[in-house]
Amino acid sequence: MKPNKKSYFRLGITIFSSLAVTILFFFLILRFQEISSYIGFILSAIQPVVIGMVFAYLLCPVAKFLERQCRRIKILTHAARLISVLLTILLAFGVLGMFCALILPQLVDSVRSLVEDLPHLLEVQLTRLSTYLESDSEAADTVMQMITSMETSLMSWIKTNLFATVSTVASSVLSIGSALVNLVVSVIVTIYLLLEREHYIAQCRKLFYAVSRNKRFNCVVMETMHQVNQIFSGFISGKLLDSLIVGIICFVCLTILQMPYALLVSVIVGVTNIIPMFGPFIGAIPSAFLVLLVSPTKCLIFLIFIIILQQLDGNIIGPRILGNSTGLSALYVTVAMLLFGKLMGFLGMIVGVPLFATLYYIVKRMAEYSLRKQEMPISTQEYEIDTAEQESIEKIEEAVKKEQAAKTESKEKNKI
Repeated sequence: MKPNKKSYFRLGITIFSSLAVTILFFFLILRFQEISSYIGFILSAIQPVVIGMVFAYLLCPVAKFLERQCRRIKILTHAARLISVLLTILLAFGVLGMFCALILPQLVDSVRSLVEDLPHLLEVQLTRLSTYLESDSEAADTVMQMITSMETSLMSWIKTNLFATVSTVASSVLSIGSALVNLVVSVIVTIYLLLEREHYIAQCRKLFYAVSRNKRFNCVVMETMHQVNQIFSGFISGKLLDSLIVGIICFVCLTILQMPYALLVSVIVGVTNIIPMFGPFIGAIPSAFLVLLVSPTKCLIFLIFIIILQQLDGNIIGPRILGNSTGLSALYVTVAMLLFGKLMGFLGMIVGVPLFATLYYIVKRMAEYSLRKQEMPISTQEYEIDTAEQESIEKIEEAVKKEQAAKTESKEKNKI
């Protein structure tokens, strides 16, 4: 039988491709620092485009809703897309402007008053503590020395590092004009993407179909991408709305309770509420410290309020808004936050849950596909073992062990 030239050619291409991939892999390892610097330079160059894509993804549900409303009016039917995009951009800038006009000045005043009152508040607490330690003079001296040194270090850090950092950031934001240029470019990219979103998505789908020729694989990938979009869009939009509601409730209740720094504390609680499960408690730690400096009694009331607010959000507000958009249990949510929080920091704690939900969905699909090929059930409940089944399995295992032991004894007797 004559050798097939095509088979030799394919074998040569396979060997060459394997060697090329191996060499490329070792090259990437050896030149990792240089390649990462080049990648960082490229990402910084296209940063406005990336920001515009993020803005477009976040604003796309609003644009779709406004477009549906515009199409109901016959006069606006032909220009519904353009009008909806312009209204979406104006709405986004309106919300941002309202935040800067109403909340930001009060937030700055709260921070300024906190920094100004911090030495006095610390001194008051030290005085209270000294009265508690009057009975034991030696312990009082030791504790007072430690607290005084900590106070001195804290105040020196605030005066030197914190003010210097804030002034540097403020001056850089005001002086660097590229930030404004990047914002304008990002807004333009957002408008383009919202106006022609179906066209750009179709281009990506066309390129993917041109590279991949396996129709079954293409269908699986498209279905997975659709599910990923549902997970991310549902989680991000729902979590932002949930955090806004929690922040408003927190501000109203703290104002009624006459808590100090109500707006500052509400902003902290609302922002950290974006983090699933542990967000309110993470925001409550620095907030409770601020309230503690003013009044320990109010701090206790504040902690009780945060616990009630977390229960209200976790059992009523959150499920109503988010539903089960990720499909993850509490254990998986904790693992996702720990893993991606370690890898990506604060951002990882926010997007870690939808990322882990995406990986969970992909692994689940692969496992179900493998089980279907083996003609096995895909429901998890089918693999749960109750007490009776566990006892029967243990009996079978004991019988098998006895049988094996009997066979071993018989073989040894035959040898003798």
